[in-house]
Amino acid sequence: MTNAAFKLEDSGFSREQVDALSEFMDGSVATKADIAELSGEIKEVRSELSGEIKEVRGELKAQGERLDGKITAEIAGLNGRINLVYWMLGVSVAGIVSLVIKAFTTS
Repeated sequence: MTNAAFKLEDSGFSREQVDALSEFMDGSVATKADIAELSGEIKEVRSELSGEIKEVRGELKAQGERLDGKITAEIAGLNGRINLVYWMLGVSVAGIVSLVIKAFTTS
């Protein structure tokens, strides 16, 4: 029996009460060692999570860079098509203007 148990008996607790209280406390109170162990486990989990977060950030950055490259290529392709449409429109307008001028000058 511990020193605390003797103090409880001396202050009026019966032996059965001290034993019951001792059993209860053994199963439901964390010791400093329990807390230190848990603290160590928490540090390990934090370290693992930190590593995983860095890994995910790296993957997201790589995916973002790939997407940026694809978007840039798509935009370049669209710019090429738009330039082609401008040239086609310009040639068409020039042809129409020349036909209109020819129609009014030959009459």
